[in-house]
Amino acid sequence: MQKDEKHILTDGWMDEVLKTPPAYTLSNDFAEKVAGKASRRFAWQQYFREFLIYLGSFIGIIAITVAMAFTWLEADWQAWQEFLLNNGPLVAGINILGLFVLFADRVLLRYFFFRFSKKTAI
Repeated sequence: MQKDEKHILTDGWMDEVLKTPPAYTLSNDFAEKVAGKASRRFAWQQYFREFLIYLGSFIGIIAITVAMAFTWLEADWQAWQEFLLNNGPLVAGINILGLFVLFADRVLLRYFFFRFSKKTAI
């Protein structure tokens, strides 16, 4: 066991620090500002996680569909590759547009509506 004599000095310092008022002052709405920042950060993280879940499920559905096409429908890989290479910009554009729409719908719109509702509530 530790001896109490060793800790008398530190206990005295701790009592002095806790009894002395701080040398700074906080604004009256400090707690509201901190809570607002924390809620915005939590909302952003929550919406982004939901976007990643949707994106992962869409990729999974596409992967399962492609696997089924190759196994059961006996799709030809060479024909798919030729189609993708000949129409590369179109395929890439559609994918990027779809990804942007999903991100805007699942993250940006919900986050901006959340911020707007917080501003109008105050």
